Amino acid sequence: MSAVDIALAAIVLAGLMIQTMTGFGFNVVAVTLGAWLLPIKTWLPIVVALNLPMSAWVAWRNRGDIDWTLLLRRILPVMAVGFAAGVALAFVLSGDVLKRAFGALVAALALRGLIRLLGQAVERREAAAHPARVWVLLAGLVQGLYASGGPLLVHALSRVQISRSRFRATLMTIWFTLNSGLSVAYLVGGLWTTDMAVRAAWLLPLVPIGLWAGDWLHHHASERGFAVAVQTVLLVAGLGLVFG
Repeated sequence: MSAVDIALAAIVLAGLMIQTMTGFGFNVVAVTLGAWLLPIKTWLPIVVALNLPMSAWVAWRNRGDIDWTLLLRRILPVMAVGFAAGVALAFVLSGDVLKRAFGALVAALALRGLIRLLGQAVERREAAAHPARVWVLLAGLVQGLYASGGPLLVHALSRVQISRSRFRATLMTIWFTLNSGLSVAYLVGGLWTTDMAVRAAWLLPLVPIGLWAGDWLHHHASERGFAVAVQTVLLVAGLGLVFG
């Protein structure tokens, strides 16, 4: 077991805890930090594969909280359009372009998140019945490209009145659905290798540990302090991918 393997395990565990706690974040954290250690086209399919059992378990366990109307009428049909375009682009862009563009996107989103979290004034906006479609579409595009559409989708849902538990269960169902499609695309496109499968299998036992720890945090931890720490790490890591 190399130092790279140990570092990847720590990254995966942190990402699993974050997504189990909040409903999103595993892919964007794992891909951003893992891209420092492995080529993004090698690491991305592994992250997506590890997301599947985690999102499936949380969605099934909390299936009574899923907002099916929001999911099937307002989110998935719009996301699917952007998702298909993103998957197509992912197969034609070079690894270096993917890495730098992804770093810029993550840094911009993290900076925006920090400004909102640390700002003195709380933004007051009227509640909306439906998520903003343009942001849902962009979330699908980023999900297809980098499997990391969570921050954009959360922004799209920020004005929709939904409880914390329904929010998490609905998001987990979305990630399971789209990541299943990505996994099929990666297999058909020949992106998987034997070495990648071995690494994914070695990291798989971390999933139940991350699920347990993240679920505990979901019920006990302060989300604001946790969010500030996560956004700070993402900002630094994203900038490193752009200029590294």
